[in-house]
Amino acid sequence: MDIKTFALSAILAISFTGCGGGDDTASCRFEIQQNLDKGNFSAVISELSSATSACRSAYNGNEWQVDLGAAYMGEAGLGISDIVSLIGAEDAPGSTTSSFETFIDGITAQQSGTALDSLDNAKVAYLAALNGVNCNSLSLSSSEKDICLYTGLADTMLATTTLTYLLDDVSALFDDTDLTAQANAEEEMKASMCALEFLNQTTTCADASTVSAIDVDFTYSDLSTKTFSDVTVVINGNTYHRLGTASAVSPGTTIVTNGYCNNDFTSPSTMWDSVTSPYACPLNQDPNEADRNITTLLVDTLNSGLDSIEGVVSGDPALQQDIIDYRNEIDSFGNSDGTITIDEIQDYLITL
Repeated sequence: MDIKTFALSAILAISFTGCGGGDDTASCRFEIQQNLDKGNFSAVISELSSATSACRSAYNGNEWQVDLGAAYMGEAGLGISDIVSLIGAEDAPGSTTSSFETFIDGITAQQSGTALDSLDNAKVAYLAALNGVNCNSLSLSSSEKDICLYTGLADTMLATTTLTYLLDDVSALFDDTDLTAQANAEEEMKASMCALEFLNQTTTCADASTVSAIDVDFTYSDLSTKTFSDVTVVINGNTYHRLGTASAVSPGTTIVTNGYCNNDFTSPSTMWDSVTSPYACPLNQDPNEADRNITTLLVDTLNSGLDSIEGVVSGDPALQQDIIDYRNEIDSFGNSDGTITIDEIQDYLITL
């Protein structure tokens, strides 16, 4: 069975198990499947996320959460079968090898602008469908294995999606037709990793001539404040600005940002300006929610994602081997102990 067929059969196995007995509920569930097939993900989310949804009764227990998770994955830009098809994709026409770099390129090229939020919601839905079942259990049912696969794919996609917030144009990293843009993107990726290393380990990476950070307070709409580190990285005479946890936080990390702004979130811009937009702008502008931690998104989600996928795809040796190869590709930058660390990810990303 090829990879894409494996994914589709897994989805169908869950989606049509235990339909409700009534014509109305069965019809409602069929409509859910039709909307998923047609890519009308907002309709599925609107229906199944409602606590008063009659369609939920067409499913056994929490199985409706699987379709809700699938809709959120689609909203993120990639369905389950799309992601699985990208795993093991050949590096170039005529090539017989694949790499995690090729997988990253495929994911980031198709993800939506709301991918991080959508993937968070997908993971919540899949975990709810598992009802507390541990994906590392040796006695998973076939449907539980499928959901663990989806959870692992959501985690892995979260990690790769995070990369798009580390530089302005992630696609340039993989574009061999414009070597100047590619070199600029590579340097910007190094700057992001240097900022992360500086906050996480208080060391200056070899690629940078200088790295410095000062604390700055951001003021939110409710007039509350939060302190961040404003990190400046200089590489080859070019200056880059990143934002991370305050100096009092140790070990520190950079956070997910989007463009630049003033420290009250005014003057949003795609370009840094020393007067009007002097800081990398936090993606999260809600004072009541935690900022997205780059270390957590890259390390924790990637390890848990690859663990979940590898553990439940023993029936598909090719898919399992691709996941093992992905892990080894990054782990080879360290002690190759099977666990990916932030140092290994930093060293790997700098080579892209």
